Amino acid sequence: MGYWLFVIITTGSIPLAGAMARERNRSSKAWLWAAVAVGPLAPLALLILGDAKIPSSAG
Repeated sequence: MGYWLFVIITTGSIPLAGAMARERNRSSKAWLWAAVAVGPLAPLALLILGDAKIPSSAG
């Protein structure tokens, strides 16, 4: 039972990380692969990092 719970949570974190990355103006493709590699730690990392900084135009 514990193994399947881990698999379900890890699999569910992949689309969650992609959606969170899009909301935070980060590369969703990179964060999808990060979620494949580290599982539920990727959405947690996105929560900690927050929004991406957008370079301001010097003017």
